[in-house]
Amino acid sequence: MVDSNDRSGLSQLVAELRRRHVGRFALGYLASAFVILQLAEIVLPAFGAGDGGLRVVVAVAALGFPPALVLAWMYDLTREGITRTEDGATGPWLRTLALAALLLVTLLVTGGGGLYLARQGVFESRGERSGASASSAVAEGSFDPSAPIRSIAVLPLEDNSPSEDQAYFAASMHEELTAKLSQVEELRVVSRTSTMRYADTVMTAPEIGRALGVDVLVEGSVTRTPQRTRVTLQLIHAPSDTHIGSLQWDREEIDDVLAFQTEVAREVVDEVLKDRSAETLLAADEREVEPAAQEAYFRGRYAYDRGTPEGYAQAMDYFEAALEEDPDFAAALAGMAGARFLGTLQEDDVSSDELVQALEEARSAMALDSTSVEAQEVYALIEQSLPRVAEALPADLARPSPRRADVRVIRMPGSVDSVVVDLDALDTAWIQPLTALGERIEASVRIRHATSLQGGETTGPLVFDARQLMATGRYADAQRVLEAAVAADPDAASAWDLLVRAHVGQGDPEGAANAARRWAEAQGEGLDGADVRALTSHLSRSGVDGYWRWRLERLEDRRRSEGSVPSFEMATTHAALGNEEEALRFLALALRQGEPGVLSLRTDPVWDDLRDDERFREILRQARQIRFGPHATPPRPPGGTPGR
Repeated sequence: MVDSNDRSGLSQLVAELRRRHVGRFALGYLASAFVILQLAEIVLPAFGAGDGGLRVVVAVAALGFPPALVLAWMYDLTREGITRTEDGATGPWLRTLALAALLLVTLLVTGGGGLYLARQGVFESRGERSGASASSAVAEGSFDPSAPIRSIAVLPLEDNSPSEDQAYFAASMHEELTAKLSQVEELRVVSRTSTMRYADTVMTAPEIGRALGVDVLVEGSVTRTPQRTRVTLQLIHAPSDTHIGSLQWDREEIDDVLAFQTEVAREVVDEVLKDRSAETLLAADEREVEPAAQEAYFRGRYAYDRGTPEGYAQAMDYFEAALEEDPDFAAALAGMAGARFLGTLQEDDVSSDELVQALEEARSAMALDSTSVEAQEVYALIEQSLPRVAEALPADLARPSPRRADVRVIRMPGSVDSVVVDLDALDTAWIQPLTALGERIEASVRIRHATSLQGGETTGPLVFDARQLMATGRYADAQRVLEAAVAADPDAASAWDLLVRAHVGQGDPEGAANAARRWAEAQGEGLDGADVRALTSHLSRSGVDGYWRWRLERLEDRRRSEGSVPSFEMATTHAALGNEEEALRFLALALRQGEPGVLSLRTDPVWDDLRDDERFREILRQARQIRFGPHATPPRPPGGTPGR
């Protein structure tokens, strides 16, 4: 029970707080802090501070509240200025006790809050290097403007249009920006499929950057009305959560949206590369496309990306409308082929006739414009996928058509040596799509093939799919595929090998060691207890870098005992360890020997530190030309463009 003296003391304390205007000051402080935070949210992004700066303002406002209450107790604002508050009628013990309590609360709140915020990274952002999956720019510390940017991810753009009916246009800007940036050899661009999961995310930029293994994130919004189109982009250095650029385009009318998208991509590249001018020309299509055809094409891609039978049917209607406006629009015809192909795969009874027609449409798209990335990808993916998805096909379609015998001589910059590539020897089944049309086909065929594996069927296709996923930095997805592979066949050494590396790619040395132990326990080929102990030792000493040292030792032993190992494996391992000259030497050998790994150079994070090297860029250019070169272009079929 509280006695009368305690009640009297509490009453005296409340009265003293009122006399010193502490409560009124607290309300004024909170109101002022709210106004300042609202202004900061508007002003800070204009000066490149962004979310990091806003969090600092919030932290300062919160931590400053207790000390401000102490000052409000001690001082008062009068007509004569700030004066020390006169002592009241209360006893000195109450004043001393109240002041001590406020000081204690200040110390506890300030110290505890500051420690918590520091651990949350408010004052100091961290960028963790995940082994070879992140470039050298993704390192601990603040943003260094002089450090080269080698990797970028474009996050889905928001539709801020008043009528909220321009989601298809925002999606089109996102797709085109990703595809066009992917043409720049100096940058690794994360696939659209990998970035779509971060739409409407609450994750911070450093968290997304670590997950994707990139230096820079591009985020923004699209606002479109019949009278005006506005596109706003923010470039954020992911590890440090630093805004490094803001770009905005405000146009009354845009007749050629494709050309506008190229303009946006070019300015983003200029902002990212600065004085490192991109050698790849980001040019709009030479032939102008009718505005109505472009609009129908964008709506078709949006419906196509829904990935449902209804979506594919609706996409074909839009693509057909685009072709009616412009019969020579190669990308729309490629979209028609892709939608027909995927729509047919959704049916219980797959029609070979529909698959053949899709291939013919893809061939016609290539004949219309062999430089169209959409046409290139759709044709290549449908051609390569037909044997994997259809039980019965005409004899000439049962397998991809062979290339004519050809060789290519590549002159390496700064070297007297040249590389002679036998195009017949190069297995070009690997392809990492740049466009939404290609990504949907690649993902659908991969999933369909994986789910069809039953009984005694081989795990080879699963390993192939996982290898493609890892070549685009999608290590978590590859890990799930590989877990299914080793569950189906515990003796699959290639699946276990890739599973260990999938953990390394995610910066998970403990997971890599555990996968190696499971591999050895399965008593499969390729690994024993001594190997596991050596790997565990390397990982404990050097983290994920230890995996690459262990792998190099194994490759060297294998080369001494067997006489040779795949050159691309040697090149990848040396690249991960920073041995650039050796990496380039083995990479040139891999290209000459026709190893398919060279077709993954554009997307594999392990090569990020070499993207500024002219010799690497030359190999990258040649690999792309070999994959989509003129020798692969089919002749234009007679009778014009096949329709729906």
